[in-house]
Amino acid sequence: MTDSVPQISWNYTEFSVGYPSLAKEVCVGQYYLRLLLESGSSGRAQDFPLRDPVAFFRALYHRFLCDADVGLTVDGAVPDELGASDDWCDMGRLDGFGGGGGSSVRELCARAMAIVYEQHHKTIGPFEGTAHITVLLDRTDDRALRHRILLLLKVLMKVLSNVEACVLVGGCVLAVDLLTVVHEASERTAIPLQSNLIAATAFMEPLKEWLFIDKDGAQVGPVEKDAIRRFWSKKEIDWTTRCWASGMLDWKRLRDIRELRWALAVRVPVFTPIQVGEAALSILHSMVSAHSDLDDAGEIVTPTPRVKRILSSPRCLPHIAQAMLSGEPSVVEGAAALLKAVVTRNPKAMIRLYSTGAFYFSLAYPGSNLLSIAQLFSITHVHQAFHGGEEAAVSSSLPLAKRSVLGGLLPESLLYVLERGGPAAFAAAMVSDSDTPEIIWTHKMRAENLIRQVLQHLGDFPQKLSQHCHSLYDYAPMPPVTYPELRDEMWCHRYYLRNLCDEIRFPNWPIVEHVEFLQSLLVMWREELTRRPMDLSEEEACKILEISLEDVSSDDASKKNSFEVSEEISSISKQIENIDEEKLKRQYRKLAMRYHPDKNPEGREKFLSVQKAYERLQATMQGLQGPQLWRLLLLLKGQCILYRRYGDVLEPFKYAGYPMLLNAVTVDKDDNNFLSSDRAPLLVAASELIWLTCMSSSLNGEELVRDGGIQLLATLLSRCMCVVQPTTPASEPSAIIVTNVMRTFSVLSQFESARVEMLEFSGLAEDIVHCTELELVPAAVDAALLTIAHVSVSSELQDTLLKAGVLWYLLPLLLQYDSTAEESDSTEAHGVGASVQIAKNLHAVRASQALSRLSGLCTDGVSTPYNQAAADALKALLTPKLASLLKDQLPKDLLSRLNTNLESPEIIWNSSTRAELLKFVDQQRSIQGPDGSYDLKDSHAFLYKALSKELYVGNVYLRVYNDQPDFELSEPEAFCVALLDFISCLVHNQSVTESDVQGKVNLTVPSIETSELQSDTADGSINEQHASDDSLAVTDEKATGKKDFSLVKNLKSGLTSLKNLLTSNPTLASIFTSKEQLLPLFECFSVHGGSESNIPQLCLSVLSLLTAYAPCLEAMVADGSSLLLLLQMLHSASSCREGALHVLYALASTPELAWAAAKHGGVVYILELLLPLQEEIPLQQRAAAASLLGKLVGQPMHGPRVAITLARFLPDGLVSVIRDGPGEAVVSAFEQTTETPELVWTPAMATSLSAQIATMASDLYREQMKGRVVDWDVPEQASGQQEMRDEPQVGGIYVRLFLKDPKFPLRNPKRFLEGLLDQYLSSIAATHYDMQAIDPELPLLLSAALVSLLRVHPALADHVGYLGYVPKLVAAVAYEGRRETMSSGEVKNGTYEDGTYETENGSTQPSTQTPQERVRLSCLRVLHQLAASTTCAEAMAATSVGTPQVVPLLMKAIGWQGGSILALETLKRVVVAGNRARDALVAQGLKVGLVEVLLGLLDWRAGGRNGLCSQMKWNESEASIGRVLAVEVLHAFATEGAHCTKVRDILNASDVWSAYKDQKHDLFLPSNAQSAAAGVAGLIESSSSRLTYALTAPPPQPGLVRLPASTASDTNGMQDHLP
Repeated sequence: MTDSVPQISWNYTEFSVGYPSLAKEVCVGQYYLRLLLESGSSGRAQDFPLRDPVAFFRALYHRFLCDADVGLTVDGAVPDELGASDDWCDMGRLDGFGGGGGSSVRELCARAMAIVYEQHHKTIGPFEGTAHITVLLDRTDDRALRHRILLLLKVLMKVLSNVEACVLVGGCVLAVDLLTVVHEASERTAIPLQSNLIAATAFMEPLKEWLFIDKDGAQVGPVEKDAIRRFWSKKEIDWTTRCWASGMLDWKRLRDIRELRWALAVRVPVFTPIQVGEAALSILHSMVSAHSDLDDAGEIVTPTPRVKRILSSPRCLPHIAQAMLSGEPSVVEGAAALLKAVVTRNPKAMIRLYSTGAFYFSLAYPGSNLLSIAQLFSITHVHQAFHGGEEAAVSSSLPLAKRSVLGGLLPESLLYVLERGGPAAFAAAMVSDSDTPEIIWTHKMRAENLIRQVLQHLGDFPQKLSQHCHSLYDYAPMPPVTYPELRDEMWCHRYYLRNLCDEIRFPNWPIVEHVEFLQSLLVMWREELTRRPMDLSEEEACKILEISLEDVSSDDASKKNSFEVSEEISSISKQIENIDEEKLKRQYRKLAMRYHPDKNPEGREKFLSVQKAYERLQATMQGLQGPQLWRLLLLLKGQCILYRRYGDVLEPFKYAGYPMLLNAVTVDKDDNNFLSSDRAPLLVAASELIWLTCMSSSLNGEELVRDGGIQLLATLLSRCMCVVQPTTPASEPSAIIVTNVMRTFSVLSQFESARVEMLEFSGLAEDIVHCTELELVPAAVDAALLTIAHVSVSSELQDTLLKAGVLWYLLPLLLQYDSTAEESDSTEAHGVGASVQIAKNLHAVRASQALSRLSGLCTDGVSTPYNQAAADALKALLTPKLASLLKDQLPKDLLSRLNTNLESPEIIWNSSTRAELLKFVDQQRSIQGPDGSYDLKDSHAFLYKALSKELYVGNVYLRVYNDQPDFELSEPEAFCVALLDFISCLVHNQSVTESDVQGKVNLTVPSIETSELQSDTADGSINEQHASDDSLAVTDEKATGKKDFSLVKNLKSGLTSLKNLLTSNPTLASIFTSKEQLLPLFECFSVHGGSESNIPQLCLSVLSLLTAYAPCLEAMVADGSSLLLLLQMLHSASSCREGALHVLYALASTPELAWAAAKHGGVVYILELLLPLQEEIPLQQRAAAASLLGKLVGQPMHGPRVAITLARFLPDGLVSVIRDGPGEAVVSAFEQTTETPELVWTPAMATSLSAQIATMASDLYREQMKGRVVDWDVPEQASGQQEMRDEPQVGGIYVRLFLKDPKFPLRNPKRFLEGLLDQYLSSIAATHYDMQAIDPELPLLLSAALVSLLRVHPALADHVGYLGYVPKLVAAVAYEGRRETMSSGEVKNGTYEDGTYETENGSTQPSTQTPQERVRLSCLRVLHQLAASTTCAEAMAATSVGTPQVVPLLMKAIGWQGGSILALETLKRVVVAGNRARDALVAQGLKVGLVEVLLGLLDWRAGGRNGLCSQMKWNESEASIGRVLAVEVLHAFATEGAHCTKVRDILNASDVWSAYKDQKHDLFLPSNAQSAAAGVAGLIESSSSRLTYALTAPPPQPGLVRLPASTASDTNGMQDHLP
């Protein structure tokens, strides 16, 4: 049983679980589409990763195709929707195959495909179903599906091959048709600017456009599109029904009319018409950009890419353009950009673009997002063939408004912005509110004029489109848009002239392209002037336009006009002015459409005549027939602004408009209406333009003169000057014209050719001069003054102006200057006018410049001729100094002075002089000659009463100058010369009457102003031509009475001024470098009555100032009498002494004065001051006299002569004091009692000398006053020096007094030394020959002085060596030694012993010395002192043949009584180590056996005290010192040198030396070394203590004792250093 039961197995292969919940989901490729689409719609599709996008996309497309078959319909119903049935296959039972199938699933698939392809189109690549999708898009009758497929197609366009597939099946046209759907939108985006017309379209009754033939064959319609839908739903029409709308060529079946076929589609649409249009535009953009029309090299591809060709066809292009009428911002932007892309590099489409109406549609768009429209305009607006030909109007010679298709629609300023500023600037300008010289465009102009008139032109076309999206715009040229805001404006180049000329609103509007602007202005000016009324009459124009005036007149106008009965023409013009513009435009539009060459190739000429007729009537309406004054005025003002602001830029260019401009300023003689209100502004502007063009460039000025401008301007000026009065305000047109003409003349007058022509017009000079009176028109005055300054380079014009009285008009202007009103104060405050005073100041400056040019006084580099008459008149009227200030280039100095009260040395000017000047000028203005000219004669003789009393020399008022001596004169040199001449005249004419003085002064010194020398009673002026004696009503007696006083007074003023002048300008002394020029000054000393008035003192102070200049010194001393005069003054004129001393001191360096002092007694006069007898003379003067003497003594040439003369009066010491100075020291030396080695002076000596001098001075003065130049010499013994004559004196030094005080600081010790040596040697020589004739004590006195002097001044010993006295002294010693030998041989038989005797204490005293011995010792003492100097020691060694040698001499002297120690020490000194002649001296010693003698002195064995030592007659202390010195000399001999070995040999051989050589020498010295020194001193002193040193029995002087004592101390000092 169990086996028969079968095994059960689970049929798992068919096992499945049904999920009813998933039955409704659509699943493709394992993705649930609903969820995918939800993620895509929320923007997160990219976050949803697909494993295999390619496979998934294909699966989707597969499902899309499958579902196309599922949805079979049964009578329009899908079976699945009717419920389940066994007789139908049912896919819905599968999971993931829900969704009801059919269209809804396809819609899902299309959406999914769009999302996937957008994300992964690079991965998926080209899609082979693009063509299918495109066709399906067109043919499906499911609205929702169509919109989904449209989005899919938009995404597919990302790949090039998809684009190509789409285009091949007609995708381009399909996309354009889809774009037209935007017109079906019932609601539009609200834009604030849109006019009522646009806003109203939404609420208007829709137009009925469609007709169809019903089943019965009857024509139904017209009906709107919605009615077609209703008929369809009622089944009254089907796919085969024929339909038609206006603009279609013929009737078409319903199925062939895409617009209707799509309108009848089923299901609810997904997108609005606007969104459909945006998608279509996107597809079109993708298609156009898929194929570039440039290759890689940047060259244009031909033929044009297919898409562009299709889109630029009449089938597509108009629809793209018309899309802009939708008014939807995004669509407008996209359509404009697409049009730009289509016509770029597509010339055929480019030149025909206008015919689509694209430009009108763009301008009708009210939005603000205009950039893409602007970019479209930028590349197309000048390339349109809108004139009716095949070619675009590209000629650049035409104005932009004529070339551009936008010309009649937009103002030129916006076209200019588009052309020059680019699209962005244009777009910004279009939406901005501007009212400037460059753009006039407002919100209102755009809305109420532009958009409104364009929409009127388009009529009901926009409404038509909403019913029949494919209807085409029938192009008609639009009449120009009129803008009331631009009615009175003129556009030129790139500016609106009325705004540009409105300098209140736009004061400094920057202008560019100056030259082009000027060219445009001139062209427009020429056109305006040559503009004639059109040849077409108004009736003809009306005929051409096929209108009657009654038809088109506005109602009220026609009513009015119907009652008017007047001339026919004027009534027609009146009617035309009242034409209703809208009616006229409508008529123009109708005819223009009919005859436009695009529509009617035969109608070109008719079309042009219609345009012309329209322009003719427009011109009449706007009053633009013929030249218009307002337009001419704007053109002139525009040029003025250009030249005023940019004259420098236009300088190189010659102005081309003079013929027209001069025509504008021409005024006929009998034309009295030239200043009428309508013509005056033109004249003002034209005259200003003439001035500005001339200012800009000299080329223009010359051109103007050549064109005859001077004559026209002169005429205009004279006509205006008849109208203008000094009270005329500056704002009057006549005053402005005068200003402009004067300014023009001020510029033209710089040209020679212009000046020549100006001479020819007689009244011109008077007009120019009278212009300076127009106080209220400062600019005219300014220009007139400039003109006067400029024309003055011609002497003829100078004379013409002077005759016209120019001086009488300019001088008052100078007096209106106010230096306190500075330019810096003129900053304009709001509401504050210009300062009148600043204008007056400027006039004063200009007037002074004009005067300086007129007179030729200017120095500003312009070759202005000198005008004598004018210059003389100005010198008289302004006083010479002020007139000379006209030369300055900056006249402020002159003007400031003219308008203040001044009293300076050069200028006296005050209210009274100003009043006198103005009074005189007024008189002169009223005195006109018979021919209307003025004369300058009166002004040449004009004198100021206020200045008649002043003394005026060389343009300087002396009185004021003497009060203000520090004043800096402008021409000091000329003044100096004039002063000198003035003084010279006064001095030379002191004996003549005063009237003669004046006459002569004026004849000889033209630079002295005559009026100042004139006396009070003079009533006429004396000038250099008319110096007459009877011009002064002064009697001789009166003159003589006054003569001295006024002469002296004038002379004093003159000298004071000269002194002040030289003080402040020392260099002017160069004028006085000749005797002739100095003569007047010396002559002043002799002026009668001068001494009371300080004239001599003034002269002296002048001379002392002159002495600072070397050439003046030479001139002064050239005349001996002048020097004598000065020297005599010291004696005769006590008040002048100080000045005279000052001058003489300055002259003292000249040989001439030194000569005069020595030979003509000058020394006496000076000493008289230095040693006054009774008169008290100030210390200062005495010191000055002493300084003068000192300087005279120092004069190189004749100073020694003066010194000799002085030495006759004064001791040498005082002469030295005088020579050394200073003066105060000299005076005190004279007053002291002095007794020094150099000077002995007592009051008694001074008194006797001063008495002598006083007598001599008086005698000398008396002699000299007799007129003789006495050669004077001093009596031989003039001084009280006799009592000192016997005193020995060397080089001005008393020897005895010197020995009293050897340390007295001598002035010249060297001179004293030389004198001592000379006298000493000569006194020794004298003792040789004549023992009685000379004082035997003199050589000893001199030698003592020599030794003292050398002791105090050791350095002088070298000087003795250099001067060569040493060999002489050596010779003298040798000679004395020989004499001594001879005499001792005679007397004492050659033995030493006889003369000695023993004293009680055992020391040997020498017997009394003879004079020869004393002399001999004195020589040795001098040698001993000199030997301390190495130079002298070397000189002692230098011996020539026949002269004694010093070493043997000194060896001999060892044996002299009292000389042995000196001789040994001298030996020691001459062989010291530093002596270069040492070897020669050692050789001499060896030769005479000196070494042996010295060893003999040391030998104690040769009988002890009875040996050689005893022969020397030394006492104990002398023996000790003698031995020490001997050892030292031997050491010195043996130390070094050529002979030292020889000496050492001798010494080494001696037993004595071996005993001494190593011993300390102190053993030899006695315990009382000082007493030993005193012993030596005693030796020396014993011979000379009897000499007298004082003058009057003085007590014995211990002064000399110091000499040997110091010798001993020297010796001791040396002993300390021995080895």
